[in-house]
Amino acid sequence: MQYRNQSTRERILSAAEKLFAEKGYKETTTREIVREAGASLSSLQAHFQGKDNVYFQVRCRAIEELYQFMRPSIEEVEYMNSQGLLYGETAWNLLHELLSKYAEWCFDARNLHAIILVGREMLDGSPVQDLPEEKIEAILDAIQQLCLRYVGAEDGDWAHLLGRTLSATMMGMTQTSHRDTQPEAANFKLLQSQAQVKYQVKSYILLSLRAYLDILRTHPQEGPPWLEDRIPSNQGI
Repeated sequence: MQYRNQSTRERILSAAEKLFAEKGYKETTTREIVREAGASLSSLQAHFQGKDNVYFQVRCRAIEELYQFMRPSIEEVEYMNSQGLLYGETAWNLLHELLSKYAEWCFDARNLHAIILVGREMLDGSPVQDLPEEKIEAILDAIQQLCLRYVGAEDGDWAHLLGRTLSATMMGMTQTSHRDTQPEAANFKLLQSQAQVKYQVKSYILLSLRAYLDILRTHPQEGPPWLEDRIPSNQGI
């Protein structure tokens, strides 16, 4: 049995995560979950009181695992900020570390099902309420703060958007790079190994981000100098 070394509760969570990722929340039944887990409906009911709470616990577990993996870097950001040292290359080095760790988590095959669920939620919303989103926000807030401090800005909506864009890009490429993932990779399968894809995605994101932030540092008021020149005029509309 695939989950034989886990407790009944953990077997149900692991089986549910796999099925929710493959089929979606609505199409997954409790009978399928317990069959996959080698458990019983009564045990699922005893541990979780229904499918909603199974999904809730699946997502809480994934969020907690990601947060604990990223926590040392987040705490380092908080400490350096409290000491007044969060600026320039220090901010960039911590941003590099944070995004590199995030890439490690995203490209770890053990986290694939969790990432697919996040992708579904980005498109359709979460099927359950009250997930601990504050732990995800802590990661995104750290990225936002580091971008601002490197540029030397106090605030900016662009930094808020940038953190979410980086997160979504990384997760999207993670899903695509797994050859056996359906339906995400059905028509787009990368030939490189996972390690090669991870290196290329991480390198592209970090190099692009550094270039973008350097432009904002040199044009703090105007923003990227090419932006206005590329926006089509509304003449004739």
